[in-house]
Amino acid sequence: MNITLEIIGILLSLFFILVAAYGTIKRKYNLFLFGICLHGTFPVGGEIMAFAKDENILHLVIAVMFLMQVIFTLPTSFRYGHKNKAALALSKRIGYAILIINLFAGYLILNDSIDAPHQVSYMHFAVSIIMFYTLMRSYKRKGWT
Repeated sequence: MNITLEIIGILLSLFFILVAAYGTIKRKYNLFLFGICLHGTFPVGGEIMAFAKDENILHLVIAVMFLMQVIFTLPTSFRYGHKNKAALALSKRIGYAILIINLFAGYLILNDSIDAPHQVSYMHFAVSIIMFYTLMRSYKRKGWT
């Protein structure tokens, strides 16, 4: 892959992770979702290009997982609050799914199953940490503002 394209992708992805972290810390719901959503677009593009290169079906599976992450984290104007228990339970399950997807992707990169720079795996682990923090904070009954 072109080194310039990798550096630009890593820097943009890092920026979106920082936006998600800022949104988490300041409890800005839309910034959090915006950062996670746009970070998820980079693995989709990378995995589709990798599939076109070597036709390994694992790349399509990973691309679909991150495409689901992008769809689930699209920032919308729907606000459910803490009174809707079904929406709250669903959002926690989606959070756990995003956590597991990013842990899995980081593991595959460090395991050299996916041809990607190791810095990318650290970014996936950073998203997992952000999501873990968000999920653990939700158990304290503090909502988004």
